[in-house]
Amino acid sequence: MKQAKLNVAPRRRAGAKPKYKLKSTIISWFFLSFVMLWLLMPLLWSFFSTFKTPIEIYRIPVRIFPESFSLHNYTRILSDAAFPRYFFNSVYLTVLTTILTILISVWPAYAFARMKFPFRHMLLLFILLPRLIPRISVVIPLYRIIVNLGLLNTYTSLIFTYTVTSLPFAVWILSGVFESIPREIEESAFMDGAKLIQTMARIMIPIASPGVLAVLIFTVRETWNEFPFVLSFTNSSSMRTLPYQLYMFRDTLGIEDWPLINTFAIITVIPILIAYFIFAKQVTTGIVKGAVK
Repeated sequence: MKQAKLNVAPRRRAGAKPKYKLKSTIISWFFLSFVMLWLLMPLLWSFFSTFKTPIEIYRIPVRIFPESFSLHNYTRILSDAAFPRYFFNSVYLTVLTTILTILISVWPAYAFARMKFPFRHMLLLFILLPRLIPRISVVIPLYRIIVNLGLLNTYTSLIFTYTVTSLPFAVWILSGVFESIPREIEESAFMDGAKLIQTMARIMIPIASPGVLAVLIFTVRETWNEFPFVLSFTNSSSMRTLPYQLYMFRDTLGIEDWPLINTFAIITVIPILIAYFIFAKQVTTGIVKGAVK
């Protein structure tokens, strides 16, 4: 009796991908490369423009790379006698605003995460509502308040407005981070005799460091790039920040010197880019923890 032949499909070689998976991978990489090139092209054009002369910018056809690399534009910006003042103003306002935002936001965020009271989630939602209002729409009422208080053209007015506008996002992120921390950790600290301030400083904030770092980076970014408030609440050149001076270039240069403007913009953006590259992973973790409750 003949044995029946079994039709056994040949085994696929280990590690070999089906053709459709290979095609989908190629298409995905092609699409992602196109999107990244599309997004990075303006930044690359601005960066390479910093090494050009004004004549090269207006020359047809447009070229991305300069004919000869020159650091003349960087020399003009960094050798400007007023540049250190603009840089100091941006750093000073950013540091103080960030510190105040973190110190103030941790307490309402902890209250929303741990205390049970009526309409708690509704109030947390209302805290986010100011983020939906464009800053330019609140300039006039804030200007009247600042003038009545005699704080026009002062650091105090800028720090106050920067901090107030940064708090909603900070409270929202940190409340989610604190809520994700098990209650048993702080309860053990309370049983050992620790006070609330000690528990916050030594336990809660260190555990919530990804969220705190996310708040720090976003506050630094918003304060560093802020423009409407400093334009409206200051009238002295000694109070200008880097974004303010970048705006003034278009009024003082006459014909647009795009290489010089792009150079100033690149110098302004570099600190924020460095901070993002260093803390990108921690910022993502903090946002995820703050959003998932």
